[in-house]
Amino acid sequence: MSPQPGAGRRPRAPRNSLSAELIVDSALRLLDERGIDAFSMRALAEELGVGTMALYTYFRSKEELFQAARARVFTQHAPPVRTDAPWADQLRDACLALYGLFTGRPSVLQLLAEQHRAEGPEGREEQATAGSAAAMMEHMLGLLRGAGIGRQQAARAQTALVQYTVGAALRAGRARCSDAHCSDEERRRRLRARLESLPAEEFPLVVDLAPELAEAQKGAEQYAFGLDLILVGLRTAGSWEKAGRDDGAPSPQHI
Repeated sequence: MSPQPGAGRRPRAPRNSLSAELIVDSALRLLDERGIDAFSMRALAEELGVGTMALYTYFRSKEELFQAARARVFTQHAPPVRTDAPWADQLRDACLALYGLFTGRPSVLQLLAEQHRAEGPEGREEQATAGSAAAMMEHMLGLLRGAGIGRQQAARAQTALVQYTVGAALRAGRARCSDAHCSDEERRRRLRARLESLPAEEFPLVVDLAPELAEAQKGAEQYAFGLDLILVGLRTAGSWEKAGRDDGAPSPQHI
């Protein structure tokens, strides 16, 4: 039996129920499901069951809508509150929260990339996004400097942690997008099979460690493993103070 017209679409929004909040929520859901390249105002209007021009009553352009979507996500993601826990544990929690944001909401990194391509003065939404990002930087830098890590090293460490987190989240997202109908377990099984099919005389270690290499593709688990290696390095680097202070103030010799 042929499908009914409009099958698979969400029901139309009730009359007079359209709002900026509903549009942003629906846009984020659509971006997560389809990606930014497949996103359009027309597709969003169909998702909401309204005419395309109705969206422009609330947002003058797609970029203005993206600005509101970025602001929505980042203003809802506050950095963790400082506690009495060891500084490295707090830094780990902050990075895990950021990784969770990027992997749980795949559209975030796409929206950030789109932001860098856009030109023009910053509006209120862009300032809110920048403020949230700066708050996370401040939190991480406070932990690093409070641990007695020098100015340049703290800046480099914070940058490295963010770069690692973004890269790991992008890799996890691409793995999911490469075959949306394939489970994580099945992807690992296929990888193991490919590695084990390589000529053992040419790649003996790769073939021998194929099971372990496949298991290492577990996104969140592997991210945490790599993060812990970075934090071990921050704690034990010989040129930095090992005895940390957790009050957020830089040590005098590093000022």
